[in-house]
Amino acid sequence: MLAQSDRRIFPSAEDRYQHCLFCGKGIVVLPSDRRGGACFDCVSLLGPEAMPCPECGTEIDATSRAAGCARCGWFPNP
Repeated sequence: MLAQSDRRIFPSAEDRYQHCLFCGKGIVVLPSDRRGGACFDCVSLLGPEAMPCPECGTEIDATSRAAGCARCGWFPNP
């Protein structure tokens, strides 16, 4: 049983439906969501460690991840 209900609200109901920045899956977010626009499968891509590009395997550091891969041109789905 919940001690308190969740009282967070959006200015517009459409704001809670978004797409994952990395794979494009439809997600539902909350006003203070800390996943950074990623689904639970891709949330590890938001970490500080470099991750390999899904297309060519080149390491992409955290600061460049949103811009995609400079080597092959892979870009996270909008």
